[in-house]
Amino acid sequence: MPGKLKVKIVAGRHLPVMDRASDLTDAFVEVKFGNTTFKTDVYLKSLNPQWNSEWFKFEELEIGENVLE
Repeated sequence: MPGKLKVKIVAGRHLPVMDRASDLTDAFVEVKFGNTTFKTDVYLKSLNPQWNSEWFKFEELEIGENVLE
């Protein structure tokens, strides 16, 4: 049975340091379900980014065996 899924990325907390020069990171999130992938904007130089993104909408999906990544 086809379905719909909506995902909203709000924030990240205590992310690992990825830039040793600044002890920060340029963070983003990728969300994948089935063959569809969405990506947030890059939040520069933060270990606690606040995206509060728009809704990412996955529509007409076969929910059965797919996994949200």
